[in-house]
Amino acid sequence: MRIINETENYIVICKAPGEDSEKDVPGLLASQSEKDAKDYFCVHRLDKTASGLLVYGQNKSAAADLTKQIQDETVEKTYLAVVAGKPETMEGSFHDLLYKDKMKQKSFPVKRMRKGVKEADLSYKVLETIEYEDSLISLVEVKLHTGRFHQIRCQFASRKMPLLGDGKYGSRIKTKSLCLFCNSLGFYDSAAKSKVSFEALPEDEAPWNLFDAFK
Repeated sequence: MRIINETENYIVICKAPGEDSEKDVPGLLASQSEKDAKDYFCVHRLDKTASGLLVYGQNKSAAADLTKQIQDETVEKTYLAVVAGKPETMEGSFHDLLYKDKMKQKSFPVKRMRKGVKEADLSYKVLETIEYEDSLISLVEVKLHTGRFHQIRCQFASRKMPLLGDGKYGSRIKTKSLCLFCNSLGFYDSAAKSKVSFEALPEDEAPWNLFDAFK
């Protein structure tokens, strides 16, 4: 975990793979400050195996404001993912009905709306496709239009393009960590009365650093 930016109201960090957004990060932040873990308010999350940008409120008022922005879907987030194969089109969108199996902690696409099923929408853009371990892999930029459990992982995997390193959703290519990274985060800073945005890049390691975008 590394700190990207901090004000008296919020702190933006880049979470490492394996760190729990809610259980681990506040404690890590507290270890680098004079505050307690409870003074950092988790307002949104990344999968534990994923990495990238997150914002935490530093007081209840700021946390409530950020939470409302997330609920109103005004927080802007962009993700990078490395998927097996290549999407049929260079740009496109996915629409699915997803069911979260709480026992298996996994999402599944279903054909009909029923209890526990939610609509899931995302759009993507293929940035680059290369050969890796005798197969094609693609670097894609993803924007979520809904925030469902394991949404990006499930929607790509259901189209036979699992994210690299995601054995839970059928990836056969092992990597050091799940190839899913939140690289851009933007929201409204109520104190400054302006929009702010932050960017970050994945660690300099395979397969990320094999793409020209990171060279």
